[in-house]
Amino acid sequence: MLTFVPMKTNLAFMLGIAMLLTALSSCAPELKKYNQYARKGTLSEKDSAAFYYYNQGDCDKASYLLEELQSAYRGQPRAKDVLYTYAYAKYKCGFNIIAAYYFEQFSRLYPNEPRTPECAFMVGYCYSIESAPYYRDQEFTNKAIEQFQLYINSYPYNEKVEEATKLIMDMREKLALKDFETAKLYYQLENYKASLTSFNVFTAEFPDSRYREEAEFMAFKSAYDLAGISIPGKQKNRLLDAVDLYKEFAAAYPNSIYMKEAEKIFAKAQEALGKIASETAGS
Repeated sequence: MLTFVPMKTNLAFMLGIAMLLTALSSCAPELKKYNQYARKGTLSEKDSAAFYYYNQGDCDKASYLLEELQSAYRGQPRAKDVLYTYAYAKYKCGFNIIAAYYFEQFSRLYPNEPRTPECAFMVGYCYSIESAPYYRDQEFTNKAIEQFQLYINSYPYNEKVEEATKLIMDMREKLALKDFETAKLYYQLENYKASLTSFNVFTAEFPDSRYREEAEFMAFKSAYDLAGISIPGKQKNRLLDAVDLYKEFAAAYPNSIYMKEAEKIFAKAQEALGKIASETAGS
């Protein structure tokens, strides 16, 4: 079955093709010129070609030439522009770790340059892009936080400080989730001593985390279960530790969704302590 394209649509399509071909044909001589510059041009011509490719979005060709220009311009004023653009070219190509290195190099070499705060921010930003999901290694998450904090400390009134602060908070929450899930895994494996320690460390290190309430409940639960598997000589003190954790949790979260379960465990802890007390008195 034949399909007929309406004349207006067909005409618009043909005009679009014609405009595209015209644009390509007009660019062809210019592109040819810069290709020649890149291959066998003078330093000035290679410079022009590098920035032409960069502005056209061809970061691969730009990177290749800019790398060459860095050596050629070493110690000269033009070196700043080359290094700055090279860092961005690597960033736009997706080579974020390499880009972070060159943004940091720019910040170190030119501490008083107007573009230095921007480059200092970009160091952290490049690492943040490489930040892995919480269940994987968090090397770049930690590097991003460190670099953003350095940027904030160095340029507290810069326009990007608010964005850097938010990114730090987001990445710290990722680190919190990793530690929280690790502590939960210890509990699931019935390693109550490790889970108790991990939950306590978690609440100390991430006091503002969204997982804090559950972590404090799980610390209490871990303490109670640890007492349950302890030798008789350690049970009393560990039950008392659990009772203290319950009181802290109840005071902090009186309306917690975990309160009903916490109260049941607390009652069991009190009962166990009463039993120990009666056994001690009887002996």
